[in-house]
Amino acid sequence: MSALLAALRISRRGIGRARARSALIIVMIGLPILALTAVFTLDVTWDIGPRERVTMDLGAADAKVKDTGTAEPVRQDLTGDTWEPVNGMSQRVRSQAEIQGMIGSGGRIIPINENFDEYWVETAYENVEVREVDLRDPMTTGMFPLRGGRYPQAADEVVLTVPVKATVGSTIRYTKADVPKRVVGTVVGQPNHFNATIIGLPGSLIPATDMTDVQRSWLVDAPAPVTWNETRRLNRAGVAVLSRAVLEDPPPVGDGPEQALRAFGGMTDTGAVNGALVAVLVVTLAVIEVVLLAGPAFAVGIRRRRGELALISAQGGSARHLKLIVLADGLTLGLAAAALGTVLGVGVARGITSYLGIWPLGELGPFEIPVGQIVLVAALGVFSGVTAAVVPAVQAARADVVAALAGRRAEVRDRAGWPLFGLVLLVAGVGAMVYGIWATDAVVLFGGVLGLLGLVMVMPRLVRLIAGLAGGFPLPFRLAARDASRNRGRTAPAIVAVLAAAAAFSAVAVGIASDRRASEEYYRMLYPMGATAVYGNDVTEESWKKIRPIVEGALPGVPLVEAYVPVDADDGMVSFLQMDGACSRCMTPESGFGYLPAGGPDLLRLLLGRIDRAAETALAEGKMVIFNPKAVRDGRIRLNLSTWTSDEPKERIVAVPAVVATVRGPFNVLGVMPVGAITKEGFTTKLSHLVVDPAVARLTPEQEQRLSGPVRAVTTKVAIRTERGSRRGDRPDLILWVMAAFASVVVLGGTFAAAGLAAADARSDLDTLSAVGAKPGTRRLVAAGQAAFIAGLGVPLGLLIGLVPGLALASQVSLRRGTMQEIGLNGVPFERMGVILSVPWPELLAVGIGLPLVAALIATVFARTRTTLTRRMG
Repeated sequence: MSALLAALRISRRGIGRARARSALIIVMIGLPILALTAVFTLDVTWDIGPRERVTMDLGAADAKVKDTGTAEPVRQDLTGDTWEPVNGMSQRVRSQAEIQGMIGSGGRIIPINENFDEYWVETAYENVEVREVDLRDPMTTGMFPLRGGRYPQAADEVVLTVPVKATVGSTIRYTKADVPKRVVGTVVGQPNHFNATIIGLPGSLIPATDMTDVQRSWLVDAPAPVTWNETRRLNRAGVAVLSRAVLEDPPPVGDGPEQALRAFGGMTDTGAVNGALVAVLVVTLAVIEVVLLAGPAFAVGIRRRRGELALISAQGGSARHLKLIVLADGLTLGLAAAALGTVLGVGVARGITSYLGIWPLGELGPFEIPVGQIVLVAALGVFSGVTAAVVPAVQAARADVVAALAGRRAEVRDRAGWPLFGLVLLVAGVGAMVYGIWATDAVVLFGGVLGLLGLVMVMPRLVRLIAGLAGGFPLPFRLAARDASRNRGRTAPAIVAVLAAAAAFSAVAVGIASDRRASEEYYRMLYPMGATAVYGNDVTEESWKKIRPIVEGALPGVPLVEAYVPVDADDGMVSFLQMDGACSRCMTPESGFGYLPAGGPDLLRLLLGRIDRAAETALAEGKMVIFNPKAVRDGRIRLNLSTWTSDEPKERIVAVPAVVATVRGPFNVLGVMPVGAITKEGFTTKLSHLVVDPAVARLTPEQEQRLSGPVRAVTTKVAIRTERGSRRGDRPDLILWVMAAFASVVVLGGTFAAAGLAAADARSDLDTLSAVGAKPGTRRLVAAGQAAFIAGLGVPLGLLIGLVPGLALASQVSLRRGTMQEIGLNGVPFERMGVILSVPWPELLAVGIGLPLVAALIATVFARTRTTLTRRMG
């Protein structure tokens, strides 16, 4: 213990003497701690558990009963947000009187209805969440605290959350009918909910005719706590329950929601193990990166203190004492980095939430500090500091005391077996990554760890070999290469750290590029190429009467192709599905028209892309035109006709006259049915599409945009789309830019740290160079050469090495995607794509060439050119 205390005192004194280098190490270790602390703090602040939400969800009530819309008993999770019917699904909408009967005469209930609608803002209608609840009732206390004004007292009054663009005292135009609603107050929005919310009294915002799609629930003031047994009793009546008593005292595991909802079990044991392994490997890679960045600074510090350490050794200090001193440096600096990183990380998280101003709006929950996670992050920082000092500690223990006291620098020698062992690890890592294609992500990352460790062992020999090729370079660059070779213990870790960051960027870039290409290959056109569709299944006939003149006015003389969907007397959708599908376990993508659209010859001509006189004649005669030859037998097709009523679905089998029209390749439409086939079965038709045939006119993106505004001003339930194929490649990928920024920060930070250490380490050599007549520009070129050597070797090599895990992970995704066969509705299978890979060479070349040049340029600008004269005693 005394030896450790003495080592800590010596370490503290040495750190104080080398404040700049100590600050550099603290920054290198502390930045990851700061980032992780901020991320964890924001994550727990955002993640609001059911107990934290209890006042927001229940106010002062004992429970909330939610109508599931099914008549069958249900199983639910702890909160009732996730549930499933026990014996199949049958629809049923319950009245408030029924809910009151379930609760009993001793309890009191009040309704809450939730839906989405629109309100007018300046030039267009915007979506908004709508809630009906009487906020004056004591049961709602705390759900929506007032920010200003008062709660609604009449049907024409509402309160708003802040994102709704209106002020207290103003009048908003609510829904497409422009119903005036007077704003009497503003309230705090609830976290993790749609932020723009309008709240009014029950019955004031949602018409009774629109209650089918509304989320209906009731707050309950019960005479006794609503226990888990009471919750299960209500589940048997077909409703889900959120109970304050259940949240405060959860049921035992064997009787709790985990057993009640085993079907919603989530991650399997194998998936959980794989996720844990991935997390451990990611942390391992992060620790290695920190060690590689901070290790050179410790190594330079040891060389600066070699005289002091040699004196300690000459006075009887053992190798163990020298190791303790250096490790004490790592421990002290690691503790300082951990303390500063965690404090600043919490401060950054607090600043982000305050700057965005999203607490009062309810976007985040109450500010929380995850003490347990932060302690683990701090411990990780301390461990990283100590680990970074291990190799310098061993070097200090093995230093030649006589050479150190004489001021001579010991010659750096490579360990003969390390490069060979590193190659073995590198090959093993590549093999693991290749094997991981058919295994799991954890195996690929494990291969990455092995490969990184192998590179650490191989890099000193590689630095020496490459530096030996610089003989023909100008003097400043020869000096930089020689310095890198002489100080391989400092240069090699920095190059590997830069390499690792570049490899991470390369792997992510390959994954994104491969995913983009796969999306393009797997893209299924919703409409014929070039066609423009104005569509919406929920658009009313009155809205279509307003939309059609707008489209015709924008495209004068252009005929519009109509497509219809069948509906019942209650305007409910009716489906006509083929009885004997071609592949029960296959994926069958549908077009934007749906499974079996209704229309005339112009729709058939649009889908086929040609004129088929026989098929058009059959369609005019009332026969269906089917694209799957196997579906038509004896001139008829058997279809399952199903419709939903307020009680339960009704199904019946119909056999309809049909003819076959041949299409090339897989097709995502079964066929076209005449409108008469719908009316013959007792249903009516509803317009769903107005389409511009690309053979007649093709809209430019500008024309589409100009048309979209007036059309959507009629109703937001309509949309416009021009089929131009996959658009994924046209959009910049945010993740790629984030990774490029991260790689740039690590590459430039590691390069400048190593170059700065090299400049400080070689100051006497540079002063000698100036003394013999070298110009200040020579010193700048030496600094540029040192930065270019590190970044120029690490970045391109890292980009190439990163292709291996990138291609492995992309192959893994492709193989998983290819396990499911896709088959067209005409019975023709889509071609299996196999493994789809793509390497974004332009981005990789830009990074591989640009970052080393930027590093060299910055090093040139900020290099020190002042000469410090020293007096040397002979």
